[in-house]
Amino acid sequence: MSNRHVHFADKSRQAALLEAMLLAASADGAVSKVELEDIYRRVFERPEFEDIHARDLRDAIAEAAQRIAAHDLQHVLPTLAQRLPDPDSRALAFALAASVVVADHRTPPKELAVLKGLQEAFGLTDAQVASLFEAAESSAQLPVPPTPI
Repeated sequence: MSNRHVHFADKSRQAALLEAMLLAASADGAVSKVELEDIYRRVFERPEFEDIHARDLRDAIAEAAQRIAAHDLQHVLPTLAQRLPDPDSRALAFALAASVVVADHRTPPKELAVLKGLQEAFGLTDAQVASLFEAAESSAQLPVPPTPI
C-alpha cells in the first residue's frame, strides 16, 4: 500500500507542512488572496501532496486553520517540529512558510516572528534560513526532501 495518498490527519506530515504555510500566512491576522493562491500553487507543485484534489485541499486548509486558531504559537511550533522529525522536512516546511510570507510582497513583523519561531523550533541555522528564504523570494523550486523508505 502506498503512503503517498494524502490523508490530512492531524499527525500527518502533509498536514504539518500545510499548517506551517497557514501559520505564516495568518500571523498578521488575515490570509490574503495572494497568500492563499501561493499555498494552492505550492501544494499542487509539490510531490508530497501528489494525490490531493482541490476539494480535499479546501477541507484541509479549514481543518489546519481550526487547529492553529485553537492554540498559541508556543504550542503549535513544537507540535510541528514533532511531526516533522527529519531535517529535510523541516527545511521544506520553513521554505513553504517563507514562500507564503513573501507572496504578497509584504513581510509584516508578525509573519517574520513566525518564521523566526519556525527556525528555532526546527533547529535551522541562520545560513540555512537565508538560503531557504532566498529560494522562496525568487519563487525557485523549493528543496525536495528524499522520500522516506
